[in-house]
Amino acid sequence: MNKESASKMAQVIRDAQTALRSVTAERDDLATKCASYERRAEATKVASVMHDKGINLDMEFPELVEHLEKEAAAGRLGEIARAADMIGPNMSFGSTHHDESVGGGTDVFTNFLVGSVG
Repeated sequence: MNKESASKMAQVIRDAQTALRSVTAERDDLATKCASYERRAEATKVASVMHDKGINLDMEFPELVEHLEKEAAAGRLGEIARAADMIGPNMSFGSTHHDESVGGGTDVFTNFLVGSVG
């Protein structure tokens, strides 16, 4: 192998090394972003389930999603999701509270059924 050929080969190897490091760094960055998006999507899904079931209604939805993302980063989102799944549906509309100011003095659930709620 002549000297010029060896020099070109060394340059090609250096260029390949640079390209591989660049592609690897880009891949790692994209993997991190993908994990972040997946974590946010899962946190949003769990937050939606929680609010639908009447859990943590004292927190605004974006605030709850952010809190759940932090829990996901700590590895606890799966437990929270399982716990939320174990809770029954939000039945708060079915209160038997008698409120004379609503409808004809019947309970909220009856008013809902006959269409005078809302």
